[in-house]
Amino acid sequence: MFGPGNLHHSAEESGRRTLPPIKSASDKYFLESLGEYIQHEKERLMCPDEGPDEQRYIIYSSAFDKVIEYATAYKTILTSIKKEYDEFICAIKKSERDAKLAHGKLQAMVAQPTSLMYCQRRAVQLQERIAIIQRDTAELQAELNRLQESKRDKRPSLHQKTSDSKALRPVGQIPGLTFDESMNPAALAKHLEYLERKRTDLQMKRKSQYVSVSVKADLDNKMRSALDQRDELAVENERLQLRYKKMKFLNDSLITWEKTGKEVTLLEFITSKLENIFDLKMSDTDFLGISAVVFEEDDPSKVNESELLVDYIERFIDLFEGGEYEAAAFHAAKSPHGVLRNMETMERFKVVTVYQGQGELPPLLLFFQALMISVHAGKQPPGETLSVEGVRCAMQHNYVELVTHWVTQKRLTYSEALGDVICEHGDRKPRMADTCLALAHIVYKACGVLRKAALSMCKRGMISSTMEFIYQSKGFTAGDCLFVLKGCPSLALLQALTQEYQGQPAVLSLGFACHALLNSDLEDLALQMVEKTHSSGQGTLEKVILDDTGCSAENWGEIAVCCSQKNKPLLAQEILSILLSQSGAMRLSPGIESSRLMQHVFM
Repeated sequence: MFGPGNLHHSAEESGRRTLPPIKSASDKYFLESLGEYIQHEKERLMCPDEGPDEQRYIIYSSAFDKVIEYATAYKTILTSIKKEYDEFICAIKKSERDAKLAHGKLQAMVAQPTSLMYCQRRAVQLQERIAIIQRDTAELQAELNRLQESKRDKRPSLHQKTSDSKALRPVGQIPGLTFDESMNPAALAKHLEYLERKRTDLQMKRKSQYVSVSVKADLDNKMRSALDQRDELAVENERLQLRYKKMKFLNDSLITWEKTGKEVTLLEFITSKLENIFDLKMSDTDFLGISAVVFEEDDPSKVNESELLVDYIERFIDLFEGGEYEAAAFHAAKSPHGVLRNMETMERFKVVTVYQGQGELPPLLLFFQALMISVHAGKQPPGETLSVEGVRCAMQHNYVELVTHWVTQKRLTYSEALGDVICEHGDRKPRMADTCLALAHIVYKACGVLRKAALSMCKRGMISSTMEFIYQSKGFTAGDCLFVLKGCPSLALLQALTQEYQGQPAVLSLGFACHALLNSDLEDLALQMVEKTHSSGQGTLEKVILDDTGCSAENWGEIAVCCSQKNKPLLAQEILSILLSQSGAMRLSPGIESSRLMQHVFM
């Protein structure tokens, strides 16, 4: 039989033959290849020549498996032999492991008394330290109690404390001095002189440069009174200038009447002109013309205002070209008669993209901010275009708080375009959507765009407030209600619009609203409302259809057709049954869907 030792021996010692002669060439080739395999694996794994080795065992075990696979006639016997070898080797390995484990336990048992002795010695040392710490703690606590009692006994009275406060020495390091300087008498004397000079300067400043807070309050009151008086005079000035314009218009009309040869009577001519006088309004150009032409002629001592305007504009150009954009913005905002409060000035600031202090407000936003700050009582806010551009600029730079201040303080000219700009920013920034919708509602309501004002409330989820606003607004039409519904489609809003509200009739009939939604790609919402009405109780849908004066039977038929197309045959059948039960005939629109729907009814 072939064995691992015999195979190796036959491969290495070619001169000695321990096996019977092998006649088969295939057996010879197999033995030679097997010997080469063993030798190659031993060299590759660097197995030692002598002594037990795990790698050598694995190589010979693999070689034995190859012999078993090759010698098919003796496969069973060879397998049993290999099994005995493996069991014997496993038993030897297990005995070695058990011996090592027993040796380790024995060493641990031998060392256990020594470890116990060291632990006991360490425990005694720790107990001694704990006793020392407890003793020191008790001594410190007793010393602390003694110091507190002595401090309590030596505490001075309130009068004595105030009288001796100047004699107390400073505790800790003196501000402005190092620790070494604090211990140096010369440095302390020098620092004391410095502090005395500083105290003297502060006392002198207190007498010469500072006043009581009440004086500031009085000055603030005077300033507010002066500002209020200025605003009143500005309003009165505007009224007088409008009166002057009317009288000048009447004077020019009389001159024209005299030149035309007095063809009509003076009473008829004046009556026709008076109708035009009441439509006259003042504008900034009128103010400029009146001031430049009339008042300067009436007051020769007054400086020519046109020259002042030229100087004012030149000053603005100097500031702007010098890069002082904030000063230029406030200069333009406070310009007389609003000569610089226009789109041309805005375009100047708009083209500036590079400026100092990139982290600060951009020049264009500085201009709009100055523009809004300059708005006060008696002054017109910026026009619609400037207001829209100002809000758009603030929104682009995420200054929503500025827009909130401008809108709530009425510093803008409200318009529908202004509300649209605010809403668009809310659509782009979902986190600011609620704030933008609230601001847009104020703008829309102020400029009379009621449908968008209601829509902004509805988008905020304020269904009940929206309904209250709709019923309080007299100019709200059914078309406006549909606009709100299509802009914010929801079952709750549709239900609120088609039901009574606090004893008042519904603003929309169910059939009218659902039929309108069919033509707006909102069929699912309409069918949900019809299904909810149908499931709310027996006869509810029939009562709604029969009492619906805003929707014809043909329109209800189209709703039934849509129900059939959306795989709701039972709902379609119910609607058609109700329609056919009415007195009179119902004409359906011709088509295949109508015929199919009627088949459902009669099936």
